[in-house]
Amino acid sequence: MKKNVFFWGAKFKAGIIYNLIKKKLILNNSTNLNIKYLFDPGLRRPQFITKINFSNKKKDLKKFINNSDFFVVCIGNHYGMARYLISKKLEKHLKPIQIISKHSYIADKKLISKGVQIFPKSIVQENSQIGEYTILNTASLVEHDCKIGNGVHIMPGAVIGGNVNIGNFVTVGLNATILPNLNIAEGAYIGAGAVVTKDVKKNHVVVGSPARLIKKIKHKVTMKYL
Repeated sequence: MKKNVFFWGAKFKAGIIYNLIKKKLILNNSTNLNIKYLFDPGLRRPQFITKINFSNKKKDLKKFINNSDFFVVCIGNHYGMARYLISKKLEKHLKPIQIISKHSYIADKKLISKGVQIFPKSIVQENSQIGEYTILNTASLVEHDCKIGNGVHIMPGAVIGGNVNIGNFVTVGLNATILPNLNIAEGAYIGAGAVVTKDVKKNHVVVGSPARLIKKIKHKVTMKYL
């Protein structure tokens, strides 16, 4: 019997995840999954070609949730807090799906939390933990003995050295490198191509090589649809 899947988010990341499921390229058995609904309050239409039921209206959201079995929150970029908080709300009604590419490598799947999205050619080495609703994007590398928090986004090509601790809602930009034995505090943003050689404090934005502070940011999520 087919199980209905609800996507929160209908931008390009949703299209990528849609194709991974439809082409049976994730580790979970996707044969019985039917991607039934798309919801995105910020769009007039999906940003990828699809015939899935789409809405941006709150009145349709309850119907979508009530008629679904599983969910995926397709929110990327630096919106890890939003992805995490929306997911925790949806957990009250639906079950999350792990999106783990068959073309990724994970040393110990028991250390991978629920709702993660791990894309092709990503690598997670020995004894590394990945938190809930975290994204490891294409060809990212998490070396041994790392602890990655909830709602983190490690962007394509980023390298996380061994024994690194990354707090909740951190974003690590394209091709950035974090050297071993460092701590990256909650909400920090590591710019594309940065080389991080020392600890990064909470909500700090760092760029360059070696990475330097350019500003601080605040994370705020308004949950008006749930």
